[in-house]
Amino acid sequence: MLINYMQQAVGLYANADALIFCDKDGYVEYGKWSNNRYYQCSEVVGKHILELYPTLTEETSTIMRCLHSKSARIDDIQHLTNFKGDQVDIVSTTLPIVVDGKVIGALCASSYYGDGAKREKSAGKDGGLYQLSDIITENEQMKELKVQIAGISQTRSPVLIYGETGTGKELVAESIHTCGSRRDRPFIAQNCAAIPNTLLESLFFGTEKGSFTGAERKKGLFEMAEGGTLFLDEINSMDSSIQSKLLKALEEHTFRRVGGTRDIAVDTRVICAMNESPQEVLRSGKLRRDLFYRISVVPIALIPLRRRREDILPLSAHFIDHFNEELGRSIQGLSDLAVHAFLSHSWPGNVRELRNVIEHAFNVECSGQITIKSLPEYFFDSPAEEESCLCDGAPLAEAVGAYEKLLIQQALRSTGSITAAARLLKTSRQTLRYKMEKYQIG
Repeated sequence: MLINYMQQAVGLYANADALIFCDKDGYVEYGKWSNNRYYQCSEVVGKHILELYPTLTEETSTIMRCLHSKSARIDDIQHLTNFKGDQVDIVSTTLPIVVDGKVIGALCASSYYGDGAKREKSAGKDGGLYQLSDIITENEQMKELKVQIAGISQTRSPVLIYGETGTGKELVAESIHTCGSRRDRPFIAQNCAAIPNTLLESLFFGTEKGSFTGAERKKGLFEMAEGGTLFLDEINSMDSSIQSKLLKALEEHTFRRVGGTRDIAVDTRVICAMNESPQEVLRSGKLRRDLFYRISVVPIALIPLRRRREDILPLSAHFIDHFNEELGRSIQGLSDLAVHAFLSHSWPGNVRELRNVIEHAFNVECSGQITIKSLPEYFFDSPAEEESCLCDGAPLAEAVGAYEKLLIQQALRSTGSITAAARLLKTSRQTLRYKMEKYQIG
């Protein structure tokens, strides 16, 4: 039963910034925040939710109300102050955890909005935004993309990034920002799927005092990102009524706050992203055609990890280095069996799944290498890579060539010489040299 709640939590957290598990009395047993924002998990475990947010009461806390009523609470809008004194504006969905008819806890997924959504981080790896150098790839299409990013980063044209979940859309968006002239100005990211449609207009454009009950004069995301970049993820989830207002703001570079009477000029570059193809969102009517043409002046399609298999091992090495530094470990790499498993896996969750699999392994692996016994159970439930290639419609010659190239690269890395690699692959040195030239393996 608890596994079902964990699966729901994963689904909620995919579109959220924070996740909290509390016991039946409201004490936090687990907490996770995107980029460890506001808290580390260790800071809150064992604290009561009312201790975490001192301004809340039993009657105003969504978690406590959920525990008492035994019913879910959807899209609660909250303006909070945490125990550190930070002002936090969030939208929360809270579910009771019920086992054998008894409430044993609650899980709450939240998304930041308004000032809480603002991110003015400096470029760099120390908690900052991603840069072009953070895009790690051996794939020719991705290398061409890096060259493209360097060029488009110097303009203000809207960019539309599309690709499957976990392919790195935010990584590309941040790289466009940090590579260009706007790098010293704000970068603000907002997941449109995580915010109720009724709140999006005031979130984007701000409000004037008295525009509705309790409204205060407040800047929206467009104003906050003045001179910088506004990244709107999952733009395809946005209601058509707000799409028309977003289109007007993009075309005229002006907008009005909710309840306002004057136009406000703004110089904000907008980058949008979605996890569906343009053909699908236009066919289904999820995105207005006029808005699509406006936001896709520069379209960027990200290919899934299963179609850039030469990146699996370099990315694995990168994440192993990252978690060695973060967790104080000294994992040396993947075992031979783990390498084979990684290269055979279909990676439906793409690079994000790869990162999470390695993080999982770091938490359970006791040896000096990541072995197959430290991989999560769901890893072995996915179809093999060979099946996914057929599903993708990859031509046979292309699929065979990609796999042959990958085997040669793996052999060269593991042996360190062409002669030894040829011996490992049971082929002649001359044939291996020919294949290396064919596949442009240096």
